[in-house]
Amino acid sequence: MEKLVKKPFSLVLAYPRPDEAVLRDRIRQLKELGISHVEFCGRKSIGKLNVLGKGHVGVVLAAKTESGLKVALKIRRVDADRENLGHEAEMLKLANSVGVGPKLLAHTGDVIVMEFIEGQHLPEWLSTGPDKDHVVEVLRELFEKCWKLDQIGLDHGELSRAHSHVLVEPRGPSAFEPRLVDFESASTRRRPSNFTSICQYVFIGGLSGLVARIMSLPDREDLIRALRAYKAQMGREELDRVLEACGLIKHI
Repeated sequence: MEKLVKKPFSLVLAYPRPDEAVLRDRIRQLKELGISHVEFCGRKSIGKLNVLGKGHVGVVLAAKTESGLKVALKIRRVDADRENLGHEAEMLKLANSVGVGPKLLAHTGDVIVMEFIEGQHLPEWLSTGPDKDHVVEVLRELFEKCWKLDQIGLDHGELSRAHSHVLVEPRGPSAFEPRLVDFESASTRRRPSNFTSICQYVFIGGLSGLVARIMSLPDREDLIRALRAYKAQMGREELDRVLEACGLIKHI
C-alpha cells in the first residue's frame, strides 16, 4: 500500500494533482476500510496505469480486502465538484434497499468500497449478438429495476445516456443480469424518470440500432403513448403496458 504514494501510482490515488498530505490521508482511509492492495486493471487508463473507470467525480479501481474479497473502489478526484462521497454512498445504499446497484460495503469521505461487478457494458454485450430470448430477459429485468427506483423516488440521473451505466453480468452459462452502476448524479430531490429514460434510450435513442438487429422495435407512437401514461401514474399496470408495447411480455 505504501507504494501508492509514489509515481506513477500516486496520480491514480489523488487524481489529477497528487499531494503528499492527501496521499497519506487516502492511504489511511484505505487501511481503515480493510483494503490490502489495489489492482491496476480495466479498459480506461490514467498515464500508463489501467483503471476500471474515470469520471468527473472519481476514479474507479479494482482492489482486494484483507479477507481476499475482490471489490471496486471509487476514489474521489481532488478537483471534484463535491467535498466528499457521502451523498453518493447514501444514494447507493438506498438503491440497494430495492436490490439495485453494486452492493455498498463501506465508505469514508473520499472512498467508496462496493461489490465488484464483472460484466460488459450493455452496448458492448448487444454487439456480441446474444440470443433474442436473453436480450428480452435482460431488458425486462433492467426496466423492472428502473421501475423499482422510480417507486422509491430515487432518480439515477444519467439513464438517458446509459451506455456506461449498465453492465450485463454473466450468471451461469446461459443467464445474464443487468446491473445499474454509478450513482454519483442520483437524487431524491427531483421527480424520478429512470424507467422512461432507459426505455427511450433502448428503443428510440442511442441503443435502438443495436437492439433492432436482434428484435423488432416497438411502434414509436404506441411506445410514446404508453410512456406518457406511465409517467402520469408510474404504477405496475402502466409499467406492464409499456413492457407489452416493447414486446418484453405477452399480452396482459
